[in-house]
Amino acid sequence: MTSPSHIFKASEHAIKSVTVFKSSKAEAVRVFTVPLKKGQNKVQITDLSSSIDTRSLRVSGLGGAARLFDVVCTLDSSALSAVAPSGQGDTSTEKLRTMYARRQALESEKQIREKETELLLKYGQTLSGEHVNPGQMSTFLDQYVTRGQKTLESITQLEEKIADIDQLIKSEEYKVSIRKGSANGRVDVVISADDDISVDLKLTYIVSNAEWKPVYELHASADNGKPSSSVSLHYRARISQETGEDWNNTSLTLSTIAAGTTAKSVPELKRRRILPKANQGYPTIPQQMSLQPGEFIVDMQLQPTQYLPQQQHHQRQLQYQQQQAAQQQQVAQQHQAFQQLQQQQPQNATLPAGPYGAYQAVAANSRTLSQKRQYNEDSLMEDDYDTLEIEQPSSITENKTIVSETPIAVSFSVHGESTIPSDGVEHQVSVAELPFAAKISYITVPRVDPRVFLQCEVTNSSEYRLLPGPVTVIFDDSYVSTSSIDKAISTGDSFECTLGDDPSTQVSYTRSSKTVKSNTGAFSENTNTTTYTTKISVHNKHQFPISRLIIREAVPVANDKRVRVILRKPEGLAEAKDGQVVNLKDNGLCVGWTKVVDGSGGTKEGKFEWTWNVNSGAKVMVEAEWDVKSTGDNEWIEG
Repeated sequence: MTSPSHIFKASEHAIKSVTVFKSSKAEAVRVFTVPLKKGQNKVQITDLSSSIDTRSLRVSGLGGAARLFDVVCTLDSSALSAVAPSGQGDTSTEKLRTMYARRQALESEKQIREKETELLLKYGQTLSGEHVNPGQMSTFLDQYVTRGQKTLESITQLEEKIADIDQLIKSEEYKVSIRKGSANGRVDVVISADDDISVDLKLTYIVSNAEWKPVYELHASADNGKPSSSVSLHYRARISQETGEDWNNTSLTLSTIAAGTTAKSVPELKRRRILPKANQGYPTIPQQMSLQPGEFIVDMQLQPTQYLPQQQHHQRQLQYQQQQAAQQQQVAQQHQAFQQLQQQQPQNATLPAGPYGAYQAVAANSRTLSQKRQYNEDSLMEDDYDTLEIEQPSSITENKTIVSETPIAVSFSVHGESTIPSDGVEHQVSVAELPFAAKISYITVPRVDPRVFLQCEVTNSSEYRLLPGPVTVIFDDSYVSTSSIDKAISTGDSFECTLGDDPSTQVSYTRSSKTVKSNTGAFSENTNTTTYTTKISVHNKHQFPISRLIIREAVPVANDKRVRVILRKPEGLAEAKDGQVVNLKDNGLCVGWTKVVDGSGGTKEGKFEWTWNVNSGAKVMVEAEWDVKSTGDNEWIEG
């Protein structure tokens, strides 16, 4: 006796929940109510996504009275070959076929109604006064009008139904045309039940071709022309998928995990060793070769001899010993010559010390070597190394830092139920609306643009981690600009956005220069001194004071010894260090070098800024001055 079978079309059952990962994958959960009979039951589920990972399938929810015997997940090859070029599945084709059949039935019924009217008219034309008395004619006409009205009403209703189904057909054809992906996955499950029961079979699987990315809208407003200190950040996500399954009325979760289906294990830490950097005048040591401390590289080749005759073996061994003795003598002479050369060098020209002590002799001595020792590869395959390269010695070294951070997994639940069709189009859903406190600054860079810009520094005081993504800035319900969050913002961290320019604050920038040439004599070079002066004025035309005005300027830097830059104004800035603020004792006016961010800014690039509070209607001015001194007849310009 065969066990009963249950066949489910996945397209006819909504997906319960979907979790979208950052690795173009998603986890879908479906639930099917299955009535089980005592014994073995075969359950088949069709119309699943063709991008399903067949190894990720999980079946649960059977309870204690039923046991899972077998699970097989496959892609229906016959369905795959029958798929239309647009990628639509059998479900859409079946819907269209049903709609076309329904429309044809309505058209046939309409034709019958029209024939009924035509027959009634022809019958009336056959009546004459010779056969029908006036009373019968009157009765016939009444019946003709009544029947004709009913027929016309029926035809009108049929035409409306045909028009409605035409709209449905058009809509379904559009869905088919934009659908991406196909649904030819199939799951066969064998379940054994101890008794007749009903279970909620839970099907969980991973599909590809689904992704999401965060986007933001920053809403700010003004109170009597003054920007408010509170803003609202609309946290949203753009989701697109081409799995072949429509996510209709589904609970969505967005995860930052990069879900993978490949096996993972603890990484193996390999041995490390020091090698000369390639193309720097040092010989390259083969990766299979391991040098002992104090061992030098010599020119010799080891050849396998186990297959040679005994006499040839002794001859080859004798030649090898002679070559070894000669080459060791040559290396000793080279080493002695190098030591004599090193003793002749000044004491301050010694090689720099390495991280583990003095610079190894093998690195310095190896400049004179032109060939490498070659080892039998078969005897050295047991060693597996990573290579550390020795860079060419230099008098100035820079710190190099490699930073690697553990990725933090964060999940966001989208409120309510969402519908994301399989069309490859980005659909935007709301994650949260977060009220934040903001710090407003008025920033101007008049050398580049003589306008004052409103800079908003927002502190993340929510429980959400703000991922990198574009930010659309809306100020007083008007679009201002598009900015971005470049790195993840955790709780307590902050990011900056520009709220546009301030038309009520006027800035003027003037710059002048004066060059003085001096001739010190016939035996010395000429000296040119150019003094640059910049004056920046800011006029606050607001009805309120500007509490934080930042004016940015830059003094040129010189990398040539023939040119020297001397900063004279602002006073005290030349002696200040990065991060130090100089109080100019002028109604709170301060100056300092800009913050160094990712190696940019500060004294290294000559960028500095004034900070001032400007009263309503006040006009303030700052001044910078520096000298550029050069020798020779060359002319120097800023670039």
